[in-house]
Amino acid sequence: MTGVATSPRAADPAVGGTKVVTDWTALIPGDFVTVLEGLTVPCSGWIDEVTEDGAIVWLVLSLGRGRRMFFRADGDIITVNMA
Repeated sequence: MTGVATSPRAADPAVGGTKVVTDWTALIPGDFVTVLEGLTVPCSGWIDEVTEDGAIVWLVLSLGRGRRMFFRADGDIITVNMA
């Protein structure tokens, strides 16, 4: 990915009013995000926790689907809606 965002709210907007969060340490518990993992169905929910180095994010999934961990090293992409 190109560019580095210092905050999900300060990233360059992408198509469709969403932006990619390139710095996971900028995520704040309670932020509503979508995680794109390769060719799977996107997961949406609220940030629960982020490790200090931004390598791991815990997400409370929408629709009561539980809590899940995502790893930056796996190539997962997190986006926020800028509506």
